[in-house]
Amino acid sequence: MGTFVMAVHLIVASFWIGGMLFMVLALSPYVRKLPEDISVKAYQEVGKRYSFWGTVIGLPLLLITGIFNMKTMGVSFQDMLNFSNSYASTLHHKIHLFILTVILAVIHDFYVGPRSHINRKFKITARAIGVINLILGISIIFLAAKLRMGG
Repeated sequence: MGTFVMAVHLIVASFWIGGMLFMVLALSPYVRKLPEDISVKAYQEVGKRYSFWGTVIGLPLLLITGIFNMKTMGVSFQDMLNFSNSYASTLHHKIHLFILTVILAVIHDFYVGPRSHINRKFKITARAIGVINLILGISIIFLAAKLRMGG
């Protein structure tokens, strides 16, 4: 069961990070070349779909499978509070970055992003939050690799 849950966790994490990389490296350069009315519609449509699968479905699944994986590895919430070992300490940092990622994703996907076509302030804010979340996601992947190597 633990291997299955870990596989689900990795697939969902891959979708989350891969989706953000796709948006930055493939979708955005293409859509920016389109007329503004079409580019706004494309961003809004892709954003809605990705928000559903990435934020509404993916992030809760990452939380659930992450808690299961933590218990499988024998790390308790108490271990993370007193930094009892390097594994628990790294996991502590990973969870904090994940919480920040969730907060930013909700702000981006349900407030700033849908309004990004209204004015430049929303557009710049949506882009900045997206880039910050991508950096956080890559940082979380780094911490996950560190965990895999023992903490």
